Amino acid sequence: MLKANPSVSICIPTYNGAEFLGECIASVLTQTYVDFEVLICDDRSSDGTLELAQKLAEGDGRFRFVANPTRLGLVDNWNNCVNHARGTWIKFVFQDDLIASNCVEKLLAACQQHGKPFAFCERDFIFSEGTPAHLQDWLTENRQKLRSHWQPTLSISPEQAILVASKDTAYNIVGEPTATLIKRSIFEELGDFDSALVQLCDSELWFRVLVNHGAAYVPESLATFRIHGGATTALNLGQRAFRKEILDRAVILYRSAFGWQYKPFRALNGNWKSNLSLRKECAAWAAYAWREAKKQSSASSQGQFSALAEWHSVISCHPGLLLVTWLGRFNYFLGKLKRTLAGGSRMRVKAPCNVVHPKKDI
Repeated sequence: MLKANPSVSICIPTYNGAEFLGECIASVLTQTYVDFEVLICDDRSSDGTLELAQKLAEGDGRFRFVANPTRLGLVDNWNNCVNHARGTWIKFVFQDDLIASNCVEKLLAACQQHGKPFAFCERDFIFSEGTPAHLQDWLTENRQKLRSHWQPTLSISPEQAILVASKDTAYNIVGEPTATLIKRSIFEELGDFDSALVQLCDSELWFRVLVNHGAAYVPESLATFRIHGGATTALNLGQRAFRKEILDRAVILYRSAFGWQYKPFRALNGNWKSNLSLRKECAAWAAYAWREAKKQSSASSQGQFSALAEWHSVISCHPGLLLVTWLGRFNYFLGKLKRTLAGGSRMRVKAPCNVVHPKKDI
């Protein structure tokens, strides 16, 4: 029988995930920690995902289902899960991922032991046939990189997190949501996943949480992240490269430079001069993103995913970024004028490196 207020809400946001959903739910039902509900929010699947989930849950009162009346998309469906959850803690499990039988128990124990509202563990990977070698290499290297950052620390302070995050504000210092446990009250305090982001939506929230509260770290692989070619984001990688590689970084720079949730980051990151440099970097990147949006949209038409359409979508979520963009454009043209008058060469903003692995649209 499902309690009115279970301790943990295991949230499975779904979208056309019938292929692996059975394995996912089976791993959830093996948990040694038993005070949980399973909340499945289905985002208008067309492959029978919701019907399969209901069949697998038949007779188990711990399951609840939400069928979205309209398609929300990846990030908004994650937030939808949080909004419908009844538990004190949120445990995300992606529809094609797996968790160890003691995953919830160990993550919750780590939070309680260290007095943290957020915990994460190491994760393993399942690479489906055809997964590019470079992606496999990147994920393997990323796992080792995270180990080097956090081991042997089990209780991460905000100061430690800021030291790591300040080297690259767009770097995922935790991993995927399946490897985490987060207190639901954190969303009330610091806000939801940012729907302006399509690639770094989890990275930004972890950044936000860690610079305010730190985290508990469990150095065991208690989650398994599956990489396969059927994920919507992977299929759209070429279409939305501009949004993922350029605009996501602009949003994170903007939030870290101006957002109130990042005051601890700016306070500990350095003095007034370094924070001014951060804001200048944000303005320069925003101006670069605007120029690229204009250039790419004039070169080709991609409909709703044209670079200019993506730009306007981000601005609708963060109107203040438009002012920052104009400041960056002003500084760009002012610098160009000065160099022209001085007979110097034109300075270009360096294009971004390729960003992290494609997120699965679930």
